[in-house]
Amino acid sequence: MRFQDASRVIVLDLTHAGMIIATKLAEMKYSVIAVDVYRTVDGKTLIELEEKYGIKTSKEPMPVNGTDIVVSPAHLDPEYPVLVEARKKGIKILTHHQAVGSILSMKEWPEKGTVIEITGSKAKTSSASLLAEMLSQKMKVILHTSRGLELWENSQCKILNLGLSIAPGSILLAIDKLEELEASADCYIFEVSIGLTGFADIGIITTLEPDYSIAASTSNSSDAKMSVLSYAKENEIFFLNIKDRKAQDMAYEFGRTFFTFGDSEYSGHDYKNADVVADIVYDSANSSVMFKHQEGTFSSGLSEKYNSKSYATAFAVAVAVALKVGIPKKNIIKVIGSFEGLQGRMQEKKLAGRLLIDNSNSGMDIRSAERSLDYALSRLEDENSGIIMVLGEEAAQVCEGLPPEHVSEFVKRCIDDLSTLILVGERMQNVENGKFICANGLEEGLEIARGIASEKDIILSCVKCFR
Repeated sequence: MRFQDASRVIVLDLTHAGMIIATKLAEMKYSVIAVDVYRTVDGKTLIELEEKYGIKTSKEPMPVNGTDIVVSPAHLDPEYPVLVEARKKGIKILTHHQAVGSILSMKEWPEKGTVIEITGSKAKTSSASLLAEMLSQKMKVILHTSRGLELWENSQCKILNLGLSIAPGSILLAIDKLEELEASADCYIFEVSIGLTGFADIGIITTLEPDYSIAASTSNSSDAKMSVLSYAKENEIFFLNIKDRKAQDMAYEFGRTFFTFGDSEYSGHDYKNADVVADIVYDSANSSVMFKHQEGTFSSGLSEKYNSKSYATAFAVAVAVALKVGIPKKNIIKVIGSFEGLQGRMQEKKLAGRLLIDNSNSGMDIRSAERSLDYALSRLEDENSGIIMVLGEEAAQVCEGLPPEHVSEFVKRCIDDLSTLILVGERMQNVENGKFICANGLEEGLEIARGIASEKDIILSCVKCFR
């Protein structure tokens, strides 16, 4: 059962773009009850939902009697009372991802063009952005990521809108914005958190690692990301990481057409005859990268203005898809050769004449911070230079936040490698080890670092934030 067979729907969780799903269903004349599970929505907004859209709202669990479908985020505790009651009574439960896919199917959007969705634990934004630029060599591309809503043509990017999240419901908001701007394209690329909607023509899972628990530790994020393989439309094509064996097993189980990519030499190239489209190998001595694929190899030079090794997965993903949709190698090489990194993703900049390694973004986690520190240490010029690290979070709700306990463990191991540590965010103030300065946000942290840094020091920015 999808929405075509329903009339009354309960939508759970208004925090993670569930409000968008609820209002869209109400506009489509469904009877909607919206439950603010996490109690984060202000009363004025709830009243507006009722008065403007006719949506009944509640901060408490609602009875499911008479309900046809319950829409719930993949990460919600399955013991939430509405879900428990729905399972007992055999009421259909759809995830936010499935709900958005169903709405888009009924909306019959777009009139023309290819739709690509991308999810994964790491490298979503960089993969999507590189792919958009590669495809823009031959077509007009709309890109929606945590960076914003962008229009790409001939490697030129135009910002259409900022501030949208990558929760599945935000796809609906992005499409509304495109219709408002009367913007259309040959290809639409959407970055999506913790899964895919199953509506796209091409679905990409960059990597399932690092995995983490969701839904009150009853399942893993990898399960949510792979689940699209069980419900996607019949002709959707998937691109999977060669290292993610369980995703490939699931694709075989459900008879999916898929191709694989790798970001390093991998011994399992012939795993169940999986089609390895691109296998990336770095040649650091010559500042170049080589791609192996079915028809041979080709290589490209690399800019030295960023840490290219941190983009290994993104390069593999983008090249794999670009080759399959017919982008010539010369265009792919042109993009890779001119690429200098994305803002906040291991990009080298100057801040008041000091070297700034910028790794502050929504996907930043403690592993990324460790890799960034290793890279910064390799860039130190002499014993008189040091690393001033700005570490923390601007918003705890950004992609699961940055757990203070992870930061505490990192600080214990790495504090001796730093000349100064600046911790950002209220939750970081109680981190064990008092050898740090506190800052409220990224900009304040960078301002403090700039005031401290000597000429040869490196400023390392690792703050989890929307950019």
